[in-house]
Amino acid sequence: MQSLQALMQEHLPDGGVAIPGARDLHIEVIEVANGRVWMSVEPATQQDYDALLAELDESLQGIGIGAAAMDAALFRFSPDGEGEAVRERTLGGQRYINVAIPGQPSKLPGGMLEIMVNKAHVLGYEAGRTVTILSTPEGDFVEVVGTAGNDSQITLADGSSLKQLVLEQPWIVPLPTPTKTLWNFDFGMRSFQGPVTLPEQDR
Repeated sequence: MQSLQALMQEHLPDGGVAIPGARDLHIEVIEVANGRVWMSVEPATQQDYDALLAELDESLQGIGIGAAAMDAALFRFSPDGEGEAVRERTLGGQRYINVAIPGQPSKLPGGMLEIMVNKAHVLGYEAGRTVTILSTPEGDFVEVVGTAGNDSQITLADGSSLKQLVLEQPWIVPLPTPTKTLWNFDFGMRSFQGPVTLPEQDR
């Protein structure tokens, strides 16, 4: 069985960026003029985020700092930049990359927010781990942000349900471009994204 790292490498084009410490905390800020979201490549702390907010000018706004649910992640290119290297800049002395341009949020029955996001994001999940899936009439959505600790208390729309998969082998998930992202903020940031094709063991 190939390692998760080897499988992810197969999806990384020239100019793409792999994210170290994918399950650690990362900062995101948004560029006001064009909606570009910039994410810290290296793991960060709340103190890093607070310090960055103190020095941002009016062209940038903080989105937040959060923990991703996947074990590995990469970005193939920046929004509308297929075939080009991922856009980079330095903020607060740290390396940031342009990972997304979100659309306008809409509220779904049950209270979740839906945001269509322009991004080229590939996720990786290790064999043996448990992954939470949100199943909806529109398809299956994999956990991307947050942890499962309070999932039983999330209000879901009719016809939707949460289930857990125990992975028998590493699972690589190239998210569609654009990606439909579903968000709940009752217990911190929690997001499921897709739709995705489940591994063969669970189809």
